Amino acid sequence: MFRFIHSADWQLGARLSGFGPHAEHLRARRLATLRTALELARVRAADAFLVAGDLFEDSLVEDALVDAVLQLFADFPDLPVRLLPGNHDPASGPASLWSRRQFRDDALPPNVVVFREPGAHALGPVTLLVSPLRQKVSSNDPSLCLGELARQPPADRVKIGLTHGALAIPGKHQPNDFPIDPRAATRAGLDYLGIGHWHNWQTYDADDRLVMPGTPEPDAFGQENAGHVACVEIDGPGAPPRVEKVRVGSLRWTHWDCDFTSFDTHRAALQDHVNGWSGDAPANVCRVRLTGPASLDDRAAALAWLHALFGDTLYFKVEDETVPVLSAGELAALEREHPILCQVLADLNQLELLATGTAPANATLPTGPAITLAEAQTLAADAKLELAALTPADFLAARDLLFGGVQAAAANVCP
Repeated sequence: MFRFIHSADWQLGARLSGFGPHAEHLRARRLATLRTALELARVRAADAFLVAGDLFEDSLVEDALVDAVLQLFADFPDLPVRLLPGNHDPASGPASLWSRRQFRDDALPPNVVVFREPGAHALGPVTLLVSPLRQKVSSNDPSLCLGELARQPPADRVKIGLTHGALAIPGKHQPNDFPIDPRAATRAGLDYLGIGHWHNWQTYDADDRLVMPGTPEPDAFGQENAGHVACVEIDGPGAPPRVEKVRVGSLRWTHWDCDFTSFDTHRAALQDHVNGWSGDAPANVCRVRLTGPASLDDRAAALAWLHALFGDTLYFKVEDETVPVLSAGELAALEREHPILCQVLADLNQLELLATGTAPANATLPTGPAITLAEAQTLAADAKLELAALTPADFLAARDLLFGGVQAAAANVCP
């Protein structure tokens, strides 16, 4: 039996610029998770640790990070580590990350091998058939060469393929994103095909012979099926692989959509969720998206409550897409004291109706004199926009920019 850990898409050194001062902590977590995965391999007595591409974010990562990663591998000298360049870190020549001094054969830890070229490599009772990436984009299936390579080893050896790319599923991949046939393992006659690229766990082909484990530490919202590595056992040639999805990720990424029309229900659910953390709030990365009509006071109260509730998390963000609802008194005061602001809001209402055929959800915003279709077309043309191409989301973003003005104005004119 051959047992190994298959991982991919670590993207160590990722900038994560959207997370501001929290990015450094997120980057450090990813390196710590790599150690967790290596410890798992030791505990499971794995015969190899395979990385199917994108160990690093790109070829610009700092030498200090490369040194830290290689030292991690060196800390597990009895564990063979095999690295395959992916589209983020392709083996693209002298400027490639893999051409640095640290990756010279005489500089690498003895247990580490980098696959820069397609080929067949013996490892104990198995043969690794590898197809590394040597550029960032391509419309070629990098698994095609594996069939030819699979004819080289003797019939009594387990054949494990390793490559990187998107699964060629209609509507789910880009043509230049290294499209891999989901039946590539069977097509090439492999006992297992380990790939990387997408960040959520995927299995395909007969007996789950093709596995994409996803990123071991999520780096964005929407990766609900990330945070794992594959622990794989194969008894012998032709035997179906036993694939175990093992969680190694240390952070929980969660996202909620909350409509203000049912905010009390959302509030109770959010409170229950946070209560379930049992003091482990720093392991959470959270985002709440607020939508729907909201009064200025209710919105301010909700934001204050949310920031207090999630205050101890590693990272928390509110995406405020609410539409302001003004009381009759607030609206009258705004129209009296800030007629230009009110007219802009009224114009947005009418523009949305003309562009989308649907009136905005909030009818309590000022109405003002209605803009005509001709005027709307002129405004769009001046801005080099196609009126019919505008969506409700565009108008939501425009109102969001004005929301601060509405709130400030209301505070100034309303007791």
